[in-house]
Amino acid sequence: MDKNENIHIKLEIGKDSTSGKLTIMTKFNSNAPNFIKEEEGFAWAPTPEERKFLNEAFDMFGKK
Repeated sequence: MDKNENIHIKLEIGKDSTSGKLTIMTKFNSNAPNFIKEEEGFAWAPTPEERKFLNEAFDMFGKK
């Protein structure tokens, strides 16, 4: 990523205890302007920068 502007998430790499495979977990900043708490749960509208960030992470995992 060139800039960290408009990225209100953090990615964490973990290992699934059942399968042993690596996983990507997304941690949300509950104070971010694009993260909304509703009665029924939560809503998140990713910024273009967050989408790119997530896509780059998943692309890295897709390569062997």
